[in-house]
Amino acid sequence: MTIPVQQSTDAKARAAAARLAQIKAQLNLTPSAMSLQAPRDMAAERAAADFDVQLLSYFWAGGERPFRFLQQAYRIIKGDPEIVVQPPRNVNELTRPEAREFTMGQIFRVSRLLQDPVIRSQGKELEDALMLAVTQYSESYSMRFGVHKALFRNVLLMLASEEQQREWLPLVETYQILGCFAMTELGHSSALRDMETTARYDPTRDEFVIDSPTITATKWWIGMAGQTATHTMLIAQTYINDKHVGLNWFIVQLRDRSTGELLPNVRAGDIGHKVGRQGLDNGWIQFRSVRIPRTQMLARFSRLDRDGTYTPAPSPAVMYATLIPERILLVSNMLTLTSQALTIATRYSVVRRQGHANQQIMDYQTHYCKIVPAIAFSYMIQSAMSTINDQFKILTSGGEMDPIVYLNHMAEMHALSGSLKGLAGWYGSDILETCRRSCGGHAYSAYNNIGQIIDDWGVLTTGGGDNVVLLQQTAKTLIYLLRKKLRENEFPRLLFRSSSHYMLKAEDYLATRRWLPSADISIGSIRECLYAVLVKRLSAISMALDTVQEEDLLLEMVRAAEMHAAAFLFSDAINKFENDTSPIASILQRLTRVWGLHALITYSDQGFREDYVTPTQMKQVEHLYLKSCKELRKQVVGLTDAFAYPDFVLKAPIAKYDGDIYEAYLDTVLLIPDSIGVPQYHKAYIKPLTDP
Repeated sequence: MTIPVQQSTDAKARAAAARLAQIKAQLNLTPSAMSLQAPRDMAAERAAADFDVQLLSYFWAGGERPFRFLQQAYRIIKGDPEIVVQPPRNVNELTRPEAREFTMGQIFRVSRLLQDPVIRSQGKELEDALMLAVTQYSESYSMRFGVHKALFRNVLLMLASEEQQREWLPLVETYQILGCFAMTELGHSSALRDMETTARYDPTRDEFVIDSPTITATKWWIGMAGQTATHTMLIAQTYINDKHVGLNWFIVQLRDRSTGELLPNVRAGDIGHKVGRQGLDNGWIQFRSVRIPRTQMLARFSRLDRDGTYTPAPSPAVMYATLIPERILLVSNMLTLTSQALTIATRYSVVRRQGHANQQIMDYQTHYCKIVPAIAFSYMIQSAMSTINDQFKILTSGGEMDPIVYLNHMAEMHALSGSLKGLAGWYGSDILETCRRSCGGHAYSAYNNIGQIIDDWGVLTTGGGDNVVLLQQTAKTLIYLLRKKLRENEFPRLLFRSSSHYMLKAEDYLATRRWLPSADISIGSIRECLYAVLVKRLSAISMALDTVQEEDLLLEMVRAAEMHAAAFLFSDAINKFENDTSPIASILQRLTRVWGLHALITYSDQGFREDYVTPTQMKQVEHLYLKSCKELRKQVVGLTDAFAYPDFVLKAPIAKYDGDIYEAYLDTVLLIPDSIGVPQYHKAYIKPLTDP
C-alpha cells in the first residue's frame, strides 16, 4: 500500500482505517533508532545531489511541458478508484477474473476521461500524459491498451489504404471497436514464414475465406483475444486463384460489438493464468471458414482487384513493417519496469543500515557498483529512445510511409531495434535481480512490487521476437554490411546516421593491432576501442562463415550483436552530451562515461579474443570504472528521483519518498484480509493435531 488508507477514496476505507487504528493500538510502535534515522538518511541523500533534479526530470520526461502534464495526470488518477486500486484493497490481492475486469475498467474509465471537456480543453498533451500515467501504474493496462492503440492501430496506419483508414481509424480512436493483433501461432510463435493460417480468395463472392488448417495454426498468446477484442488484425498466408502469393494482413471481426458473443465460425478463448500481467486477457483463436470482404485485406502496398488481379507489395519485407515499432515499444516498456525497480532498490538501500559501522547498505561497493551502472543504462536508453523514435518517423512519415524509403532503411532499423531489445532484455533481467537482492528479504514480499515487476517482465524478452533470434539477425545484417564495405567499398546512404557508421573506418580498425588509449582513458578512446573490437570480431566471424556452419557460430554472433547495441547507446549519448553546456550536462556526461566503461569491461572478452586489449589495460579500465561508480554513489537518490514516479505508482512501502518506510510497510500488511485471527481451516487441520 502506498496510498494511506486515510486518503483512500474507497467506500470501505473509513471502516478499514478504524480497524487499523484498533489493531495498532495493541502493538508497540515505539520508534527505534533505525526508524528515526531512515527519513533523515533519505533527506541527506536527496540534499547530496550536485545537479538540478528538476531539470533532469524534464530531460527524462522529454521536456518541461510533458513533465508538468504527466504530474497533472498522476494527480487526476491517484484518487480514481476505477483506475488506481484504493486501500483497503490491494492490487496484489486481485484474482485473475478481478484483474481482467479491473483492467478493462481502466480502459473504459480512461476513454471517458479523454472525452471530459475540461481535459480535452487542455489539448492532446494532457490526453497523452493520462494514458502514460496509467501505463506506468499498470502493466496489464499498458499491454492491453497497447495491443489496441499501438499494434492494431499501427498496422492500419502503416499498411491500410487511405479509404480503409477513413473507414476504420475513427472506430479505433473512439473505442467503438477493440482491436487485437493475431500474429503468433501455437506451433510457430512469430516465425512469419512458417505461419499456417490461410486466407483464400473466393472470386464468386468477392470474399476471403480464413481458415486454421491445423492445431499448430491456432493463433496463440493474442492479447485481448481471450475476452475483449471485437476485431483482430490477422496475418495469413494468402492464396489467389489457388496460387500462394505470400503474407498479407486482414481485418477480421471476432465478436458481436453489442453482445460480445463470438461470430459464427470463430472459435476463441482465454489461455488462463500467466506468470504476470493477469489483467491482460491473452487468448487463442481458430477460424473455421470465416468469410470477410475482399476490401478487408490491407491494401496500401498490395492490392487485389475485383477480377482477381493481384498486385504484390514492392517487397515482402513491407509486411513485417509493424514488428519494428512493436520492438521499440517493448524497449520503452522495459525501461519503465527497470527504472521503477531501481527507484525502489535505491531508496531502500539508503535507509537500510547494517554492518560493523552501521553504515547504509548502499555504501558497500557490492551495492553501488551494481546500482550505478544500471541507472546509467537507464539514462542511455531513455536518451536513445528519442533518437530511435525520430528515425522511425522517417520511415512512417506520420502514416504516409513510402515503401522505397522504408525498404532502404529497414535493415538498419531492424538491426538496431532487435539488438536493443536483446541488450535491454538481458541486462534488464540482471538489473531486476540486482534490485531484488538489494532489498534483501523484503523484495520477496509481493507488497513491495519488485516480485510483481519480475513476473511482468518475462514476456518482454520473448514477445516481439526472441532475443537470441533478433541478435542473430542483427549479426547477419552487420556482417553483410561489413562485407560490402570491405569488398566493394559500399555502405548504405540513409536519411539519418546509421548505428553501424563505424564500418566506414573498417579498414583502419582492422589495420590497428592494439588499443592505444589516452592517458586518462577518454570517452573518445573508449568509443574507438568498442568500434575497433566490433569490426575485428565481425570480420573474424565473417571469415569463419566461409568454412564453418552458421549454427556453430551463433554464440559469437549474438555476443557481437549485443555489443553493437551497447556501443550505439554510448555513441548516441556522446553525440548529445559531450558538448552540452546545460546545468545537467555534467551528470549526463558522468553517466555516459560510466556506461562506456561498463560496456568495455562487459565485452572485454571480445577484445581479448582479437588480442586488441591487454590485461594491464583492462585493469586500468576497471580501476577507473570503480572510481567513477563511487563518485556517483551520493547521486543515486537524485538520479532516481528524476524518474519522478509517485509512491502510488511504485506500489512499494519500502520505497516511500520520505524514507519513513517501516510503519507504512506494517500498515500494508495489517490491512491484508484475514491476516490476523484464527484461520478457517483451524478446526479441520490444526486443532486435531494440537488438541486431539
